[in-house]
Amino acid sequence: MRTISERLAAWAEGEEARFLGRLEDEEPCNRWIAEYWRILGDAAGRPAYRHVDGRTTNAYGDRWAWSAAFIGAGVWAATNGAPWFAYCEWHSTYVRDGIARAGAGGHQPYRAVPVGALPLRRGDIVVQWRVGIGDGAPDRPITYERALAVDPFTSHGDIVVRAGSASADIIGGNLADRVMRRTLALDGSGRLRDTTQARGHWFALVRFAG
Repeated sequence: MRTISERLAAWAEGEEARFLGRLEDEEPCNRWIAEYWRILGDAAGRPAYRHVDGRTTNAYGDRWAWSAAFIGAGVWAATNGAPWFAYCEWHSTYVRDGIARAGAGGHQPYRAVPVGALPLRRGDIVVQWRVGIGDGAPDRPITYERALAVDPFTSHGDIVVRAGSASADIIGGNLADRVMRRTLALDGSGRLRDTTQARGHWFALVRFAG
């Protein structure tokens, strides 16, 4: 039987394949993003999310950021609707929950560790702090150690779909308004060590049990 991590990575690859680089406001991508939000809304108990799609705008005229909805929909699919994941429109919600679970010890369905603590593995989620809300100034970055003290904060998560010693491929949503694959350079032992802070830096790795 495939693990949650394997199912999550396979789900991300499937979404990349069906989006084919198309934009969030194109059909049928707009409807697929609406499905992410429907899943997230039902899982998080937030029915208002059911009315969001790839074209929905906020009070400032900007389209809703859906990268965390992408992650939530993927986890929902990979876990067959497990209730223990912290589904939310903020990546910081599941990151903070994963850090708290790591601190609690014992068996946990998932936990978050500092991004350089472990070699990346297929099905991990790597999380990048972004300049924005929640100590968002370049000189006040969110770190793994400070994340529990700030709620919410602006961040972004991607799903690892290939991990080697020197590089890894990751897939995320709402990147240039698309589902997009990127490649990260690793340190030769499979670890991601990133200290840049111009726009944000990678600081946490979320790993599922099993």
